[in-house]
Amino acid sequence: MSYANAVNSLGMRRTYQDALTCGLAGPSWAFAFARHLNDEQPSDAREVWDSRPQPFDIELAHIVVSYLDMLTLPKSIVALTTFIADQKGDTSERQLVSLLIDRAFASPEIVENAAAETLLHLLRRSRDLDIANRDHYYQLIRTVASSENRLTFVKSMVIYRNFRWQMNNETPPASLLRLILQGLVKFRITGGIQYMLGEIAHFYDKPSQDEYRKALTAFARTGDVARVTEIFDMLVKDHGKPKSNWLLVPLLNVHATVGNVNDTRIQFERVSKEFGVRRNTVIWNCLLTAHLKNSDLEGTFSAFNQMLKEGVKPNSHSFGILMGLCANRGDIDNVLRLLALLKESRVPITTALLDPIVEAYCNNKLYDLAEQVAEACLGMEIQGSLVRMWNLLLWNYAYRIDLGSVSRIRSRMEVSGIQPDGMSYSALMLSLVLIGKTDSARRILRTLHRGRRIHATEFHYAIILLGYLKSRNRDMIHVVFREIKERFNRPGFSSSLLVLRSQLQQDLQRLKGRGHPAEAAETRLEHAEKFLAEAIGNLDTTMLATKHPSPGTGRLSLREAAPAMYYEYVIAAYGSIGTSNRVKELFDEFSNGKMQRRVTDASKLPPLRLLSALMFAHLNIGEFDKVEECWSTAFPRAAKMARRVDIDEWISSRQLPIEVDESGSPPLPDAARGGTRLLVPSGTRELRKSAGVLPSFRFLLSRPLSLYMRSLAYRKQTWRIAEVVSDIEKAGFGLTTFNWSTYVQLLCASEETSEQLKGFAIFEEKFMPNFPGWRHLRRSYGIKPPDAPEFINALDKRNTPPHLFGREARRLWKKLEPEFLQPTYIAMVTMASALLSFRERSVTDGNTEIRELYDAAPRTIDAISDMPYLRDKWQGVMLRGRQVQGDRHDSMKRPNPFVWTGGVLEVGGERRTRKDVEKQTREPPTEEEIPPVADVVSEQGAGAPDDKDTISPESTPESPEKTLDPQDEHDIDVETQLEAQRRASGISDEQLDVEESEDDDVEDDEDFDEVSLPEEERTGTPHAASETAHERGPEQDVADEEED
Repeated sequence: MSYANAVNSLGMRRTYQDALTCGLAGPSWAFAFARHLNDEQPSDAREVWDSRPQPFDIELAHIVVSYLDMLTLPKSIVALTTFIADQKGDTSERQLVSLLIDRAFASPEIVENAAAETLLHLLRRSRDLDIANRDHYYQLIRTVASSENRLTFVKSMVIYRNFRWQMNNETPPASLLRLILQGLVKFRITGGIQYMLGEIAHFYDKPSQDEYRKALTAFARTGDVARVTEIFDMLVKDHGKPKSNWLLVPLLNVHATVGNVNDTRIQFERVSKEFGVRRNTVIWNCLLTAHLKNSDLEGTFSAFNQMLKEGVKPNSHSFGILMGLCANRGDIDNVLRLLALLKESRVPITTALLDPIVEAYCNNKLYDLAEQVAEACLGMEIQGSLVRMWNLLLWNYAYRIDLGSVSRIRSRMEVSGIQPDGMSYSALMLSLVLIGKTDSARRILRTLHRGRRIHATEFHYAIILLGYLKSRNRDMIHVVFREIKERFNRPGFSSSLLVLRSQLQQDLQRLKGRGHPAEAAETRLEHAEKFLAEAIGNLDTTMLATKHPSPGTGRLSLREAAPAMYYEYVIAAYGSIGTSNRVKELFDEFSNGKMQRRVTDASKLPPLRLLSALMFAHLNIGEFDKVEECWSTAFPRAAKMARRVDIDEWISSRQLPIEVDESGSPPLPDAARGGTRLLVPSGTRELRKSAGVLPSFRFLLSRPLSLYMRSLAYRKQTWRIAEVVSDIEKAGFGLTTFNWSTYVQLLCASEETSEQLKGFAIFEEKFMPNFPGWRHLRRSYGIKPPDAPEFINALDKRNTPPHLFGREARRLWKKLEPEFLQPTYIAMVTMASALLSFRERSVTDGNTEIRELYDAAPRTIDAISDMPYLRDKWQGVMLRGRQVQGDRHDSMKRPNPFVWTGGVLEVGGERRTRKDVEKQTREPPTEEEIPPVADVVSEQGAGAPDDKDTISPESTPESPEKTLDPQDEHDIDVETQLEAQRRASGISDEQLDVEESEDDDVEDDEDFDEVSLPEEERTGTPHAASETAHERGPEQDVADEEED
């Protein structure tokens, strides 16, 4: 062993000869032989093999196996077959190979760590030696098909196809085919389901009803109506009309999954009328799900009420649907009320019924209570996984940049034995993305996927895209989005939305760089429009079937966001440059789109966010009447969306049937005594009946309100703003920092002294308590409240005093805590301009107004008096009467982002510099600009391994139909390329994908947000608004309102 560690082959052989002399040759020979195989030294291994003890028996073979590295065993077997192929007559080596194959194919760990290419190569070599037979195939397929890892399972389809080509006269066991079909359904790999149904029909006449049900369930989960209809017709042809609810559920669920209430209702009626089956709880749950996915509160509870009236007993899933809908709205009262009703009806408690409690508390920012509920659940013996409720905590803390709490929750999960999943790791990625470490998040995703810890989904890719969008690394956006198209075939909504936003940034920056054309109506955002057309063309209802969140869409569901948010950003962009004709055309295009025609509730169109974009466009064009129309639509709609509801209007405990838990276990275990009060309210607890809106919706009108206030001011109707604010607050809505700042600026810009006085008084009351002093405000710092996360200032590159927010942290906190009012530089300059007008009037009218102003806002006046003289555009235009000038974009420092052409999972990537990708930044990427991964691998010599180690094309024939989803085919190809790269160069991408350290100490005080949409900080007269359409201030309040 010492010689082996020293890589001394001669010493090992000399020791073996000594052992042979002493009669102990067996173990020494076995060790030397196994060591050469482990080290992939076939020539040395062959030399040792030729000197093996005779006879070579099964006992010695087992000794060899004991010394082999199990993780590289398939490669060792391949190496062994290379030098025994020419030995005829001696069966000892075949005996050893057969033993090794049996050991390898039965080990989940071995086959998981072996590439599909290696396994196929091993099968081919051993088959050529007449060693491998059908039983070896069956054992290998069973092992990989039983895996809980998707990439490992996918190998079963590859190996099965190879088996069918090599041994087409063999009939595989029915249990083997059912195992593969079950795995396809479990991993939602729909590409091979019809192929496996065909295989079952080919060998065993026809699939069973249960096999059809599994196939229907898989396609229904993806919202694939055409496939569900096709397979259901096959079921009817083979077995007649179903007489079981279980076989009919997919007919409803395929429509319910995407929120199509009308078609779900049609199938709901078919169950009893056409098939003569009494609708059970599961059928009713499908109808409830359709309303849930459509965000239809009244429809969901109305259907539930109808369900009770027909005598159908709701189960835990029925209540989970209702509680999930209320939790998503942040309606804590009704979540707890439903849990109380559930307790009275004796429905067993599952974790799916407790997750909504954590979610509701989180949506109301009551994180301590949410944690207490999660902790209480650890002591309960309840059915289901606890990972989702802990993931909710992780995600909420990650979004707040509360890295300390993220670490604490992860540690608590580990101590409690809660295994993290893809969503757990995505929260870690999100926290890195939000603090500007997107490359680290990308590398973590690659490591987790290649290490088979998680399966990388498009949701994970979208988080990476969000990070690159925030850092304006357009080159990496192109690289990652191209990989998304290659891996998933059709990009999802979130990915396309984020790329569209990047294209808009790029197009608007080009316009600013060359100045606006004389005719704004002729301006076109060419690249963004081209991408918009492509994204709209790719839209399909199956995109709505995902259960993952949608980065970039805020709190909107996919059904609400698609395709409205595409149009929202493009309309806002055209509104910012005054292209009125294109705004109208785009809105008409949206209104007449195919996705809108499927919406059941036309009163929800257009969505509130799109209405805000329209208001901004109309405001910028000067169409104030249309702004008024939009506001008249937005206010009542928001009030309806945000209103509190009393579920007793639909259900009560008297309607609920009492269902005894047959297991005899109590719905809430006594082990949770400490947390029961948080989980189940007392029977006498009453809901809050006060009028108003839910706390989670208090700031729903923030965007449209600021726009509407500005339109009133531009029409010289500033006096109406007070009435609007009063109406808003009476309805239960609140005003954000941005709303109050806008209100103050509009009042101070008014020609009426009384309104100016009011503006100063409001600022004194609401903003001056948090005035940080000019030294900090001029650098965009702000007061940091005690409850702010400790690490939130990680958002900023420069060091920030611990009691203050840095610029980026301050912007984030405005979104997290809109009620924490922070004064802005622009607002104070506007007030300084108003103060100048007061002083000018005092020359002729006396100082009465000045005294009134000082009495109303003494601290404000003192602060303005101490305002430092700055050579910026705001003071220059508003205080010193200079002409408005555009930003000098050419003189601004451009970032030099790190670019890795390998994206997330591609093989053969390389580092690129700004110089290499300059053309890509100027124009959308083409195939010539970023070479395909295969070309890069070929150039590096990693794409062409030796023929002896490569599977010939004939060994993996193309199936007449697809048997894998695009992402699984991509993963198999990447795995093969990665293996080839390691053989050729001995290194992997992880060693090359390292960013070189650079001195990036760039002063960012004037690092303006160049292309935020829309710009909402502008105040004053309509004429002034037109002149300052593209001016930016150090506070970037516009970006605060716009970014999600």
